[in-house]
Amino acid sequence: METQISIPVATRQFLELADFLKAQGDARDPVLAVQDAIDYWLDNASWKPELLRQAQPSNLGYQWKGLFLPDSTEVRMQYKGDWYYAKVKGDKLIYEGEPITPSRLANTVTGTSRNAWRDLWIKRPADAEWLLADDCRAASEQG
Repeated sequence: METQISIPVATRQFLELADFLKAQGDARDPVLAVQDAIDYWLDNASWKPELLRQAQPSNLGYQWKGLFLPDSTEVRMQYKGDWYYAKVKGDKLIYEGEPITPSRLANTVTGTSRNAWRDLWIKRPADAEWLLADDCRAASEQG
């Protein structure tokens, strides 16, 4: 007897598959359809590059003076009760779809000249909570 493992699939997605199979007149058990999909992927991924997700190098990120912000780092600022968010994508800090510097982000949000180190909060991929940029800078200078 072949052993099996369970792979988590969102209930919504599994039900969509079951509905799709029914609508197509396919009487297969959705579990078997998932197994067939895995077999198809294994048979085709080596010659269909669009089936493979390219792993991004871990050295991507934005260098903000002495502080490195890894790819996927989130940056936020609160101003007049609202939060404004930017994100590091690759080697750029992106705000509203456009590259921006941290200083320009703080100044754009407020319409005045601000100290980004004291106004921006950072959450790197490994961080459990948001940290003030100035605190991140001080920690990176210490070690």
